[in-house]
Amino acid sequence: MPSKPSTCYECDANCPIEVELDGAGEPVGIKGPDCPRCYAQIDRREHPQRLLYPLKRVGPKGSGAFERISWDEALDTIAARLQAIKAEHGAPTVAFFAGYTKEARPQLQRLAHAFGSPNYLTESGCCFSATMVAEKVTFGYKVKTTSTVVSSKTRCHLVWSTNPRGSIPPFDSHPLANIRTAAQGLDGPSRRLIVVDPRRTPLAERADIHLQIRPGTDGALALGFHHLIFANGWQDQAFLDEWANGVDAFRDYVRAFDPACVAEICGIEEADLRAAAELFATTRPAQLNLSPTSTVQHSNGFQNHRALILLSAVTGNLDREGGNRFFNDKVMPKPIELFDYCRNHLPPRIGDEVYPVWTHYWPAGQSMLLPDCILEGRPQQVRALVAMGINTAMWPNSKRMERALGALDFFVATDFFHNPATLQADIVLPAATNLERPALIAYPGCAYQGELRYRRAVVPPKGEARPDGEIFLDLGVRLGMGERFWQGDLEAAWAEAAEGIPEEIREEVYSNPNGVTVYSEAIEELVEEGYLDAERLYRLRGFPTASGKVEFDSEELRAAGHAGLPVYREPAESPVSTPEVACDYPLVLTSGARTKFATHSQHQYLERMRPGIPNPLIEIHPEDAGTRGIQDGAWVSVRSPRGAVRFVARVTDRVKPGVVHCAHGWNHANVNELIDDRYLDPISGFPPFKSSLCEVASVSDSS
Repeated sequence: MPSKPSTCYECDANCPIEVELDGAGEPVGIKGPDCPRCYAQIDRREHPQRLLYPLKRVGPKGSGAFERISWDEALDTIAARLQAIKAEHGAPTVAFFAGYTKEARPQLQRLAHAFGSPNYLTESGCCFSATMVAEKVTFGYKVKTTSTVVSSKTRCHLVWSTNPRGSIPPFDSHPLANIRTAAQGLDGPSRRLIVVDPRRTPLAERADIHLQIRPGTDGALALGFHHLIFANGWQDQAFLDEWANGVDAFRDYVRAFDPACVAEICGIEEADLRAAAELFATTRPAQLNLSPTSTVQHSNGFQNHRALILLSAVTGNLDREGGNRFFNDKVMPKPIELFDYCRNHLPPRIGDEVYPVWTHYWPAGQSMLLPDCILEGRPQQVRALVAMGINTAMWPNSKRMERALGALDFFVATDFFHNPATLQADIVLPAATNLERPALIAYPGCAYQGELRYRRAVVPPKGEARPDGEIFLDLGVRLGMGERFWQGDLEAAWAEAAEGIPEEIREEVYSNPNGVTVYSEAIEELVEEGYLDAERLYRLRGFPTASGKVEFDSEELRAAGHAGLPVYREPAESPVSTPEVACDYPLVLTSGARTKFATHSQHQYLERMRPGIPNPLIEIHPEDAGTRGIQDGAWVSVRSPRGAVRFVARVTDRVKPGVVHCAHGWNHANVNELIDDRYLDPISGFPPFKSSLCEVASVSDSS
């Protein structure tokens, strides 16, 4: 059977695949990694509910009443409406949003800025970017990106709220999912394992110590580690003396976080805290293994994340093999997004007014503010929206975001399927899948190594679907900017981006379906200077922070009006901070644990994926279920001050007593409807998806 090479795009790992074709050239099989998402790509392409033609709304917003129109009518209508709104209210009142897929972001951002709007927004307003910014402010480098690359030299892993069997492809076979410890009686050098997680994950079951904390108390736990490290002299004082800024003030601050106090805050045993801190600090090299979101989706998440990544610095495990390596930039495509033009010539982005530290490092506006912008005109007024892969389920208090989309003067969306967001749109455009569109892919890789490849379309789009990037280029043409948008030629857009790749490897990037491995110049610089271990880059460059050192007390944060130290604050809604709310909503609600059977809401429509998790689940401890008369497998109502959502109960002691975990990404059971959108992190603007309050009742007992 003939086949063509391609890459999977069910997450952002871009795993190589072979697409098997029948005699008519239609895809009939996928050969790739042993991942359930991989085999769903054909199912999406062939799904009977897939959007295949441009649609115009003909009924009330939210009604689902649309009629098919031509591409010419769709693009002409969009261009005319955008121009009219720009003429009457100004280009910045038109926002542009990129969710999934991410590949067409350069073309959409270019459209936004060429149109004259600084307000290009992305799903990174609540995902990943806060960890990156916290790390850049603190170290000048990213560490999360490399934290799941396992080294043979690591002697101790501190896995902080990430579950590799559900969140890190290739899932069951990822080295982090298969850490074998001294407790298993292995020969050779032993590894020790500490897991911090409110749920008892498969990895936590194998850990030497599992710290099952109350969600949102990560910062207190990290500061408790620091307290014990300094109290016992376990810190790398030589490193701190040379490379730390503000460590004396930090040491004074953590004195208050004694083990008894921290154990009470976090809901753990004091003896376990003491043992974990000693194990991590004295078993070197030690590595933090981090999630992109679990530590930052809280009302104090940014500072919590800073507190825990500083554990790598205080123990001298920064940028050492076996510790936490810095992520270094590699060869990348030429930027075609026009972000420099935006930064130098356009008005402030949404979020510049309230989250300037975050927007300084992230090349977009803060999307979590979009409902405020539409409904209340603050911090800016938004009247129209062009969106790719948008779903209201991404926002806290999601029903409010749904109302906001319905209040827009004009709204256009591209997608594969309808969802609660597209039902509010005036125009809905059918998007091509990854099997049907080309893309220039730059995979970040690890500390010094990355990958470039050009993926060609394997099959033509079904129906009249088009690649998102092509749609945005066509809109640029209709708006009178044909020369700036390659006259609508998507391949030409990628070709200009490829001009940033050195000529000697550019041809191979296009011709080699396996891609081209590229390396950071930093490794060559280290070796040339005689550092053959190719680590501790700060010996040559220092730390690219405000002080040139590790920022225990951040000058940049102080200048922006925030605490320079990684201060701990209770979650804005918790049994401690809001006892009056806890009277009616006594359970701590957390959400969003990943599973290999879904990427957010993208796989709900695919029957192949549903047997793995057929229903939206809430995990509740037997003690909490028993007092509420809740049986395993029963439908329950989960309530918060924002509303109520129905889930299926999974009664399990894998979740901490007093805590419930709800699955996310279900359109008909959207946990984010229950999350408050007022308590955004003051530095990043991230919502508290993972620490709020709720109550659970059997459906028969609730109205």
